[in-house]
Amino acid sequence: MCRFLTRNPFRMAILFGIVLRLGASESATATAVPGGDKDSVVVAVAGRGYASEPAAVIEAALKALGLTVSLTSERVPKLTLDGPEGSVARVEFAGSVTGPWTTWTNVTVSAPGLDLVDLSPGSGIRFYRAVAVEDTPGPAGFVWIAPGTFVMGSPTSEIGRDLHEVQHTVKLTQGFWLSDHEVTQEEYEAIMGVNPSAFGGSNRPVESVTWNDAVAYCRKLTLQDQGAGRITAQQAYRLPTEAEWEYAARAGTTGPWYGDLDAIAWYADNSDHSTHEVKQKTANAWGLYDMLGNVWEWCSDWRWDYPTFPVTDPTGPSVGVIRVYRGGCYEFDAASARSATRDAVEPSGWSVNLGFRVALSSVR
Repeated sequence: MCRFLTRNPFRMAILFGIVLRLGASESATATAVPGGDKDSVVVAVAGRGYASEPAAVIEAALKALGLTVSLTSERVPKLTLDGPEGSVARVEFAGSVTGPWTTWTNVTVSAPGLDLVDLSPGSGIRFYRAVAVEDTPGPAGFVWIAPGTFVMGSPTSEIGRDLHEVQHTVKLTQGFWLSDHEVTQEEYEAIMGVNPSAFGGSNRPVESVTWNDAVAYCRKLTLQDQGAGRITAQQAYRLPTEAEWEYAARAGTTGPWYGDLDAIAWYADNSDHSTHEVKQKTANAWGLYDMLGNVWEWCSDWRWDYPTFPVTDPTGPSVGVIRVYRGGCYEFDAASARSATRDAVEPSGWSVNLGFRVALSSVR
């Protein structure tokens, strides 16, 4: 049913109709670890950027024979995902078969045998599992963001850190769809009938929109797509919460940026003081473009001070004065284009560097 490209085959179970296979070189070892309906794989193979040489997992019988397994830091885990086309899987990793599990990436199965390569730094031994999270594909241009837990905010040592970025653990219990790009001028004008942007271009992000404008767009888009049958009566477009936005932007990363900043973002050093067409830079691990840079993005929350304790599904205070926006923009420097950077302004405020992207979920 599943096979590993090592010297010896190991068995893996179908995970809710999705199969996860792992390929490695003959000098490495992969061992299947049974776990009910979510079988796991322990990979004794190093990825580029690993801090130290990994330890090999060797069966007791081999140890008795005095056999050893050698590994090099250039070897990387390669996983292959099979499943129904259009289904969405969350691929997770952990340092132990008992967890805790961290989302590595969310993948829509577009064709049989979708290959995934883990180049991220981490410990030498890593367990993987795949979990089906959505049976039907979402709207075009949207990415499924599975539930999960992450640390929101930034450490005190992070470049450009603000005192308001207090680190705290956030658990999101409900998944949601998120647009893989900032709302474009063409998309905005098709719904609202106007284009307020200072930088013209149909595929550039819309800007100069207030929080009220963004919310109105979401409401009108909801009515249109419900009427056309593209979403159900129980679904609605909305702005992401601040926690949802940061969780999606980080895509499992913990540093200031989810990649090399010049490769992923339009910011002061490379933008030529202008917005650019969406999806020209590299997406994050979850397939989201321009989460950092290009234009700031409105979130749904009123501005509030972060707690110092773990929270679940935070949405901000019920009343407030200023609304949050995130992600940096073409005019600001690298310190502002961080996953943890946050700012806020009145809901009626607008700027030539402020736009938004939309989320889709069941009505909450």
